[in-house]
Amino acid sequence: MTEVKFVSMPATELAQLMEKACENAVSKVLAAQGDELLNIKQLCERIPGLSYHTFKKLEKEHKLKDIRGRYSLTAVKAALQSR
Repeated sequence: MTEVKFVSMPATELAQLMEKACENAVSKVLAAQGDELLNIKQLCERIPGLSYHTFKKLEKEHKLKDIRGRYSLTAVKAALQSR
């Protein structure tokens, strides 16, 4: 028979725990696809010719999704190629 346990914790702590678990899951999926989540500075270092200003315009045009300020490297590269 399965044992059931109850845990008491503040709602904010639960929200942080769930957010971290989701972030880890997304990171694992991206790693399996050979992709990475990078912040804007890291993207500019990895992609030649990409500046902060260029990235911000690209983000608005292609509605790039971020996860806590980090963007998919392959999504950014794809958006650059479609310009």
